[in-house]
Amino acid sequence: MANDPVTVVGNGVAGYACAALLASAGVPVEMIGPGLPCDRPPLSKRALARGRLPYLTDALDLRRRALTVRGRDGGPAGERPFARLVWATGVAIARPPVPGIEATDQNVDAASTEALLPRLAEPGRRVVVIGAGLIGCETAATLGRSHRVTLLERADRPLGRQHPDVIDAAERVLAGLGITVRGGCAVTGIERARAGRIVRTATHGDIPADVVIAVAGVRATVPPALGGGLDVETDEQLRVLGADRVWACGDVAAFPHPRFGRIAVPHWDNARASGVHAAESVLGAEGAYARAPYWFSDIGPLRIQQVGFAPAACEWVRRDDLHVGHDDSGRPACVVLLGAPTRLNDARRMLAA
Repeated sequence: MANDPVTVVGNGVAGYACAALLASAGVPVEMIGPGLPCDRPPLSKRALARGRLPYLTDALDLRRRALTVRGRDGGPAGERPFARLVWATGVAIARPPVPGIEATDQNVDAASTEALLPRLAEPGRRVVVIGAGLIGCETAATLGRSHRVTLLERADRPLGRQHPDVIDAAERVLAGLGITVRGGCAVTGIERARAGRIVRTATHGDIPADVVIAVAGVRATVPPALGGGLDVETDEQLRVLGADRVWACGDVAAFPHPRFGRIAVPHWDNARASGVHAAESVLGAEGAYARAPYWFSDIGPLRIQQVGFAPAACEWVRRDDLHVGHDDSGRPACVVLLGAPTRLNDARRMLAA
């Protein structure tokens, strides 16, 4: 049992962290996922493994303990049995449902970024980024140094779900980088043109582009056997509820946090830490996964960091360069930092106290 092989589905940060620890403990590991394992968010990833992993998981049969997989080249599907399973597929970026959207680029994994880079080799290109969430804003800010970038967002402002001061700071940075932001923008279609693309909108007219990048919304990667939603419910050890010898980690793991209840944290920090914890759980450790939620984002020169759980905050106050959200009992539940990376430990201590 202890040396039964482990199949890790998903080769991003969580899957690799889990597989690496298991392998170092002498457990036979098979990773299943598209391309090379990668270690970083979309704009700064690097390969961590030396070989190509050729399989994509299509289906999961828990009763028969088998995966249905297919090759990246679209070859015939086949079955691969498993003894122990870790699900670490994360979430996938979805393209918005508009005509012509399939012709856009993405930069959400190694393969899509490699396909995009040659189109950006020449400076001064007209780039349209659809979606002003964290990845969209990071993408626009990075490309704004060398290209003419227009950032389109369906909501009125970029990062609309974040703290108002985060939105204000991001808008200032994007404007300083020369990014044209079009909020409240309704994209109706994307058409090929003689020189690139035309992005059709119902609100801002036609926008010509050499490159169009779509990073709007997410879609699930969880199979029906594990619930089919954006995440998988686990216990404190990241074991999937109702499934024998199956674990989940990374973006898809909805774990019971001792303070904030059942949460999922779609970020690199949680992916790395939960991947390690899942491996330790596979190896027999019984400790609970109780890491405080944390994420960061670099939008040009602006570093945004958040410790804690923003939905638990009902009142916000500003303390120097820290934005502190208190829960209904008056305790700090979330701390947001804007351009203050050296204050991270202060924020963690404040939350822990």
